[in-house]
Amino acid sequence: MEHAVLFLVGFAILLKGSGVLITGASSLAQQLRLSTWFIGIVIVGIGTSIPELSISFASAFNGVTIGLGTIIGSNTFNIFAILGIAALLSPLALQRSWVLRDLPVNIAAILLAAIALYLPILGDPAFTGISRPEGIALLASFLVWMTYLGTRKRADTASDPDIRIVAIPIAIGMVVFGILGVIFGGRWVVEGGEALARAAGASEAFIGLTVIGIGTSLPELIVSVRAALRRNAAIAVGNIVGSNVFDFLGIFGLTAAVRPIPVEPGLAFDILITALSACALFAAMFVGKRYVLGRLQGFGLLSAYLAYFLFLLVRG
Repeated sequence: MEHAVLFLVGFAILLKGSGVLITGASSLAQQLRLSTWFIGIVIVGIGTSIPELSISFASAFNGVTIGLGTIIGSNTFNIFAILGIAALLSPLALQRSWVLRDLPVNIAAILLAAIALYLPILGDPAFTGISRPEGIALLASFLVWMTYLGTRKRADTASDPDIRIVAIPIAIGMVVFGILGVIFGGRWVVEGGEALARAAGASEAFIGLTVIGIGTSLPELIVSVRAALRRNAAIAVGNIVGSNVFDFLGIFGLTAAVRPIPVEPGLAFDILITALSACALFAAMFVGKRYVLGRLQGFGLLSAYLAYFLFLLVRG
């Protein structure tokens, strides 16, 4: 019974936190004349990826690869499932500059991480995984991208009269509270859901695939869905792009810089699927109405994830 209560309370906090986060971030962007896209990528995207960061560090120091698998699976879920669901609920119209400048960075981040994982370019040639020098290189790439975003954040600014404006200190507090809400709410949902799954006799593989991989993406899911329903495509998509780039460059880079990340050869196919999901998102921007992720494209993305998920269940 206590596990069910934990799950429900966590989900309620997750919902409330995401709403507060979006309101605070949108108000902050408007008043500071920052792009909502920039806020979505930097504040919301990175903030909702903190669960993945903690899992990555914990698994690296324990000498296991669960953090690596969680990030790969989480990012595939982010694009295929979360954006698929968000687009089905409300078409997401993006600016041309967002599509042409930032979506390719998402693809490049995955490819750079894949190269670091499987090709020993830097560090010990006998080590399969991300070595410390490779981690530093990934982290440096992430910081370069962040600096670039900072130089152009004002160019994308657009006034939106529908955004609720609150005082800047209150908006900052709402962002902090919202991030804490989605982090702790998501954690309690994962813990409660895992306990319920174990009580129901679910297998370890099933728990890992559904609770750990998808569970760590609950903050992104709730934030993107809430943003889509509010027709805030910048937060809905920017949150996913920022989260994915931070995961592959920032989290992998930071973790490997502290302790090298080993990799299992079996994950090569899964990181390929993640790369294909990023490519599919970019291609979807040119199908139908340009730079709009419509319901048809959303259905295609979600269907792709369901097919991949069924494959994982069969593979075991």
